[in-house]
Amino acid sequence: MLHYVAEYKDLEQDFRKRVVIEGTAIMLTLLADKVYAVQDKCTHLGASLSKGVQRNEEVQCRLHGATFDLKTGEVVEKAHVGFIKMPTKKLKVFKLL
Repeated sequence: MLHYVAEYKDLEQDFRKRVVIEGTAIMLTLLADKVYAVQDKCTHLGASLSKGVQRNEEVQCRLHGATFDLKTGEVVEKAHVGFIKMPTKKLKVFKLL
């Protein structure tokens, strides 16, 4: 099923936008003229990634530092408390048309 969430012309470079579709929070971001969509929920403890820090093609959770690749959803850096690495799973990536 297709859902309209934003106009491309309304997105700004490196800007993160949170949308909710059928109860699922999704973070949209524009990088190098391409839009990416990933779940807006850190896989460690569920914090909103749209409130995190975005660096190039990665977003970092503001709570425990988990870092994810926006293109693939892969974990770049696991969440950590002090020196202890915490379980962190891959993000769900959504297909855009």
